[in-house]
Parts: sequence; structure tokens; C-alpha cells
Amino acid sequence: MSMAQAGDLGRQVRSLYLVAIALFVVTIVIGIVNGLDLYEFDRNQLLTHVHSGTVGWLSLGIIASAIWMRGSASRTMALAFAILIPAYVLAFYSGNLPARAVTGVALLLAMAWLFVWAWRWAISDRSLPALAVTLGITSFFYGGIIGVLFQVQLATGATLFPEGADIVGAHAGTMTFAYLILAAMGFLEWRVRATTGMPILGLVQIVALFGGGALLAVVSIFAPDQVQAIGGIYLLVELVAVVLFAIRILPSAVRTDWMADGAARFIATSSLFVIVAMALYIYLVMSFLADPTQPFEDFFPILFASDHAAYIGVMTNVLIALMLGLAADRADGRGILTQAGYWVMNLGLITFLVGLATETSILKQIGAPSMGIALLVLLAISVTRLRVSDLSGAGSR
Repeated sequence: MSMAQAGDLGRQVRSLYLVAIALFVVTIVIGIVNGLDLYEFDRNQLLTHVHSGTVGWLSLGIIASAIWMRGSASRTMALAFAILIPAYVLAFYSGNLPARAVTGVALLLAMAWLFVWAWRWAISDRSLPALAVTLGITSFFYGGIIGVLFQVQLATGATLFPEGADIVGAHAGTMTFAYLILAAMGFLEWRVRATTGMPILGLVQIVALFGGGALLAVVSIFAPDQVQAIGGIYLLVELVAVVLFAIRILPSAVRTDWMADGAARFIATSSLFVIVAMALYIYLVMSFLADPTQPFEDFFPILFASDHAAYIGVMTNVLIALMLGLAADRADGRGILTQAGYWVMNLGLITFLVGLATETSILKQIGAPSMGIALLVLLAISVTRLRVSDLSGAGSR
């Protein structure tokens, strides 16, 4: 790739990262206020918090990173996501069900485009990182179909799912481990091991995670009364995936200078949180299987902790690492701020996770704002570096 091509690709990737950051600021502000219990948000505002974070920050960040990994993309496709995802998030804030349905269908068409684009890449590249990210995008696509059809059902009153289907469970379950963690594994494989082939253990790792998520989604929609019956299978494939990741990726990832101002420690921290997030979720599944008569609301504290470990611990750390890597030429003299941001964000996250899991309000009130403020600092540094960098990092795969 020539320097000119790398610069053009870098600018395209940067634009998507910047839109993702803008949406993440919305997520962070709502999260800080909610964590401090300063204001009681309504359902629409909380859904805005969730979707500006998951669909906005994380999905736009994944799309930008996938474009960088592949080394090319359609500008029209990138522009479509930069417009449609903010529109979809705004529709959630409005509370207007028809607006959610219309923007959701439009976004789903763009996701179909992304799905085809990703599989063409995976087939031509034939590498484990490309396949992992593509399988993650596949989960994003079918999870998006479930979510958008649900919004259409709410807006029109039509019956689009079988009676008794666990729509929310299928959608939410898909969009965390079968999507976000799987995509993160692809990025970590790329940056930690620079894998170019298809090592068999790595293939088993990602196929197990993808297959388990797909199985759970299908059963939740078409046979929700059988979820407990397939729970043991799901638990087994999750264990296989996390053990193989811990063996293959974690040792190399954590061998880094933890005090260095760069991307490596964010990659290492993301790798550690893969284990944390999946361990929490596996514990949740085991607890549910042990006592399925217990109200599912009793499992919310562990579920929320697992989700935030995935959203912030895994994906946000890896996306910040990728943004710093893209602007690797930029030395802006903000080492102290980056140090403080990194440590306060991750220590704040750990405090927040303990608060969520144990339902300890004071820990949540300490962890949420400290994590949020540190994130704002890190995002500001990332924006500065991306805007003034020559983006030569885009030429490095």
C-alpha cells in the first residue's frame, strides 16, 4: 500500500472513529449521572445510553477497525453507517416507535451490505483475524435482524415472532459475546500474534463462540422452553472458547511494559477483561442452570457486570489501542494524562463492576464517575492525535 493510499484509508477510518467517539460521549454522560444517582432516567433515555454505546461507539469502532484491517472499503458504505447509526440512536431518544422502525430498517440494509463485504474479505484473506471479525459481524447482522424486527413489531402491532419467543434475550445475548467478544478476539489476534493463517486451536476457539451464540439465539426465539436444556452445551462451548483464548493469546498480550504510554497495555488489559467478562457470564449461566426457578431479575447484577466488562474492559480498551496505533506517529506530550486516564479508567471500571455484582451503591458511585471522566480524557487525547496525525499507521497490518 502506498503512502497516499494509506493516508486516504486512514482518513476514512478516522472519520468513523470520530463519529463513534461523539456518540460515546452521550453514553458516558448518561452513565456518570446514572451511576451517581443524580437523576432518574426514563426508559427511552436508558435505551439511548445502551444504543449510543453498543451500536454507536462499539459498532462504528468495529466497522472502522475492520476497514483498517482489510485495507479498503466503500466510502459510500462507511458514510451510510456514519449517518444511519446516529439517526437510529436519536430515534431511541425520541421514544417514537415508527422512527425507530424506519431508521432500524434502513440501518439493517447497511448491515446487510457490511455482512457481504466482510465475507468477501474473509474468503479472500483466509486468516483467523479476518474470520473472527467476520463472524462477529455476522452475529451483529442476525442480532440486528432480531432487534429491528422487534422495533417494527412494536411500531405496527404485527406479530413477527413465534408466541413466547424470548426476543430481548436473543437480541441482547447475541450482541455481547457472539458479536463484541468475537470481534475483539479478531482484533487481538491481529495485534498480538499477527496471525496470517488458520491455526486449528484458534479456529476451534472462534467457531465455538460463534456457534454457541447462534444456537442460543435460535433456541430463544423458536424454542424458549428448551433454553435450559441446551444450557449445558452453551456452557461447554463458552468454556472451550475462553480456555483456548487464555492459552493462545493472553500470555503474549500481558508481556508488555505496563507503564509505557502506548497501545500495548490497552491491548493487554482488553485481553484480561475477555477472561473476566466470560468468567462472569459463565458463572451466570451456571447459576441459572443450578436453579432455573429463581427469578431472572436476581441474576441482573452479575449480568450487568459481565456486560460492562465486555463493553468497557474488552472493547473500549481495544478500540482505544487501535486509535492510538492508527496515530502512532503522534507524540503530543500528554503522557501524564494518558497514564492517569488509563489507570483511573480501568481501576474505576473494576470498582464499578464490584459495585454492580454486589449491589453496593457507594462502589458504583465511585466507579462510574471516575471511569467516565477518565474515558473523556482518553477520548480527547485520541481525537487530538487522530486529527493531527498523518495516519501512517493505516499502512500497517
